[in-house]
Amino acid sequence: MGFQSRLKPKRSLGQNFFNNKSLAQHIVNLVLETTPTHITEIGPGKGVFTSLFYVTTKKISLIEKDSSFSDDLQLLFKDLSVHNQDFLEIDLVNSDTTYFGSLPYNASKPIIKKILTSKTFTNPAFFIIQKEVADKYANKKTNQLGLIREIYSDCKILLTIKPGNFKPKPKVMSSFVKFTPHNKYHNIDKVQLETLILNSFNQPRKTLKNNLKNTRYQLLKNEESLRPSQLSLNQYVLILNRS
Repeated sequence: MGFQSRLKPKRSLGQNFFNNKSLAQHIVNLVLETTPTHITEIGPGKGVFTSLFYVTTKKISLIEKDSSFSDDLQLLFKDLSVHNQDFLEIDLVNSDTTYFGSLPYNASKPIIKKILTSKTFTNPAFFIIQKEVADKYANKKTNQLGLIREIYSDCKILLTIKPGNFKPKPKVMSSFVKFTPHNKYHNIDKVQLETLILNSFNQPRKTLKNNLKNTRYQLLKNEESLRPSQLSLNQYVLILNRS
């Protein structure tokens, strides 16, 4: 299955279409190993991944912002639910779905944040995103994005993907990433914990004492001279609990 060549990627939407069928099949197999009961694919574009999922399951919902692609997707996959909408503007209601998408680099972080903080995030979610961003999520070096992700999920980079696997070729490497929900911080006010982390990273090179002055957060003497990247999430929890 495939689309007509007349459908071209749009720079304004950050579209880079996957064009390596064998690698796409490998990626699909990694998702299917988790035996999803339903798949929500974000930004399917030309339907490269959709067509491979479709061979195994018809329980797929497609969310495609570009109407030219959503129209053709509906023609190609007549028995699938295709929504011509911006994912960031829809209400998430299916609590038994597996989210998947090769995401536009310029929209990946808000899309992932929406999913991680949603009550519908009950199954592993899989995304192809910019490698530099994936490394931050995986907390290879402690950072704001990785700490906030850690509140809601575990994160594992499954594959590194070269630019030649897309058309047009992006200027950066990509990664295929798995986010697995957990409930480790169910007794913590997650919104308040996020706020603490955001405040702490207000100026990442400054100390916690500088970043958190004039706030309600109470620091111990040994914490005041630390920079925000020197603390683990559990240390931030301790600061929150004593404030």
